[in-house]
Amino acid sequence: MADPAVTEIVDAVRSDVRAKLLDLLDEVAGRKVLMLDSTIVGPLDLIVSPSDLKDHGVQNWYKLSETAVSSDCSQMIFLVRCARVELIDMIAAQILADEAEGKDRMYVVVFVPRKTEQCVERLGRSSVRANVRIAECAVHYFPFDKDILSMEIPGVFHDFHVLGDPSGPFYAAKALMSLQSLVGTIPSVHAIGGAAKTLVDVMLRLRKEEQVSQALKEPKPLREQELCQAGVPPVAPLRNGAAASRRREGATSQAKSQPASLQPQPQEGARKAQGGPKISEVVVIDRRVDLFSVLCSQFTYQALIDMSLGVQNNSTDISSASWAKDRSTVRLSPDDPFYQEIRDLHIDRLGPLLQEKARAIQKTYSEKDNVKSPNEMAEYIKKFKTAQSAHPVVEIHINLAHDLKDAIQTEDYKQLLKLEDDITAQSTASQSCLDSIEDLMDDQKPIHEALRLLCLYSLVNNGIKA
Repeated sequence: MADPAVTEIVDAVRSDVRAKLLDLLDEVAGRKVLMLDSTIVGPLDLIVSPSDLKDHGVQNWYKLSETAVSSDCSQMIFLVRCARVELIDMIAAQILADEAEGKDRMYVVVFVPRKTEQCVERLGRSSVRANVRIAECAVHYFPFDKDILSMEIPGVFHDFHVLGDPSGPFYAAKALMSLQSLVGTIPSVHAIGGAAKTLVDVMLRLRKEEQVSQALKEPKPLREQELCQAGVPPVAPLRNGAAASRRREGATSQAKSQPASLQPQPQEGARKAQGGPKISEVVVIDRRVDLFSVLCSQFTYQALIDMSLGVQNNSTDISSASWAKDRSTVRLSPDDPFYQEIRDLHIDRLGPLLQEKARAIQKTYSEKDNVKSPNEMAEYIKKFKTAQSAHPVVEIHINLAHDLKDAIQTEDYKQLLKLEDDITAQSTASQSCLDSIEDLMDDQKPIHEALRLLCLYSLVNNGIKA
């Protein structure tokens, strides 16, 4: 069960992101077509609906690709991540294709979460002559659950630890700064691991820069202004002199004459400090400090769905299932109370619970024969509608659980699980485990499973001896 305070923060982030996106669409008045970075399409669905896009003038939306899109709209908006510089070439190809057909459009290229000189320079070198406006939209987080915010940036671990690219921690630090603008300054921030330390260092530097920038914008006190007047020597006046007495009397009378609305008000930062931050402490953890947990098999219902079918943007593809009929996807919504109840259960505990739910539904259906009075009928109708709405949901999860149970009962899966146990328990000779992994490769088993076990072996044994 998510903490209500955490859910409130996630809802605030969702509202903030939604407002930014819709305001961005409203800045381009009239009909327009929206071209989306493929890594944004899915997460965007968690924030705005197709009807929201239609209401704000978007006629059609497409994934940005190498193939140009034909549209009669006079305006086109590109929404892309600034980290994916290669997409600039696709944007240029779309614009050049329109120019070749003689189409006169206004183009807006929006970079998420910020525009970079690298992206702007690459677009400038593409020989695009059309009317192109460059903007940025500070969207850092996508809410995936009542207590989960994800930046949805794939490859950050590889880029930082393999390529030495610090842009991932930099954007994560910018995201934390953006979060603090909503919930107040987080007083305590801890780092575990190299990437986490880089992130925290960048965040503290950004915080200091923001404080300096804010201090420069604040007006100077009246006393400093008096001492800095032109033609006045920089000599401090006497505290008990006649001039000081006149200044005190004048300030007192001026304060009394001003209405309450004109009295100096506490600044926004001071008001936040008085109320206190909504987050008291943050611990940033580098994934590298715990690789073991992600390399081991998991047995909860949600984890097995992800392993077998894959979960993308709170949905799973069931088009290959024999029982799917006309359905292609199943929504695994965090707002569904039934799914919330079962998603973290071990697969062995899930079956009896689903059978109990199914029996309860059938029992409700059979109670219609015992209804006699109008009052009993009214009460039964309420129970019947509840059971009728739950029936298809329970049926889907029963079929999913049955498929998952079959998948983990296969000999291949049992073999992988035994080998994993041998590696983690170090119960057999190291060379025997390596030979088994090599046999998996020779037998053309899924390569990602063989590589997972090889990485697990290397982690447990501090490397692979030659």
